[in-house]
Amino acid sequence: MAGRTAFIPGPLRAHPAWTAVAAAGAVAAVATAAVLTVSGAGRAGASHRGAHARLAASTCSGPTGAAYVSDSGWDGFSAIDTATCQVIQTYNVGDTQVPGDPGDYNYSSTNEGIAVSGGNLYFADTGTSNVAVIATSSLDPSNYNPPEQLINVGMFPQDVAVTPDGKQVWVAETGPQTSPSSPSGVSVISTASDKVTAHLPVGGQPSQVAFSPSGAIAYVVTADGLWLLRTATEKPVGVIHGLGDPHGIVVSPDGSTLYVTDTQAGTVAVINAATRAVTHTIRVGQLPWQMAISPNGQQLWIGQSTAAFVTVLDTATDTTVGSINLGGPTPQSGDGYEPTGIALVSTPTAGS
Repeated sequence: MAGRTAFIPGPLRAHPAWTAVAAAGAVAAVATAAVLTVSGAGRAGASHRGAHARLAASTCSGPTGAAYVSDSGWDGFSAIDTATCQVIQTYNVGDTQVPGDPGDYNYSSTNEGIAVSGGNLYFADTGTSNVAVIATSSLDPSNYNPPEQLINVGMFPQDVAVTPDGKQVWVAETGPQTSPSSPSGVSVISTASDKVTAHLPVGGQPSQVAFSPSGAIAYVVTADGLWLLRTATEKPVGVIHGLGDPHGIVVSPDGSTLYVTDTQAGTVAVINAATRAVTHTIRVGQLPWQMAISPNGQQLWIGQSTAAFVTVLDTATDTTVGSINLGGPTPQSGDGYEPTGIALVSTPTAGS
């Protein structure tokens, strides 16, 4: 395969695993002090070093910092200036150099999820069953192949999440999904050594992990339901069944409420964390996949995979207060990057 160009123009779109385009709290990562603001129904282009970025609204502003968006459709991730919504660069992830050919790379990776711990980005690379680690300090817009470390984990990692204390990365691994007995589970990585310290057998093809604010409980979404594991012992303490076709989860900032998408039904289940009971469901539309919640807990951002939309809900009223079209006005205009995760940090990315 010929070497790829440094910039790949085109629109972002939601995908089965999703990303929030502008929300602090993130699919698998870190919160910032404020959320981005998008307004207007139109779309605007932004020129950046020869590429053309399509914004999700006519205006966009936010806090100083960076958004790192995993683009599984292009084996890479986009580094975005959150103050301007400008895409600074699209970098490769998990694409090792072809032996004997310094100008060619093996584009077999499909990084589905992303998390941040300290200054490192962690990517769930489903295509190669690795977790890729890239230091944000190593990013250079003039070089779209940043140095990386690859950590071999279980089969087909789908999502990564960092414990609140920043000491561990938990990796949801769906396995081959060829039968109910197919191997799947959760790998635990130490951020101090970047090595796998444990592998937890969890059935039902885990798709996402989230933590209680204290970090005492890990919530693992599977096809069988929502598993609760005690992080100190890495042992299950319960499971919540009857959630339909669950794929994504977020925990409210105070830890009292869990939100879980039912992709097939087009709904989000609202669960009381203390009683583990579903209090009600919210209908949100076609194929809700993964979510992010604002730091104050007042807004829920929901990615709708095939619809290429992000729907914004008011958690107090369960009503839609916004909708962002990640594609364009023409059929299949959402094809391209296939963003599947986001990490927000307060430090600007190189080149901002």
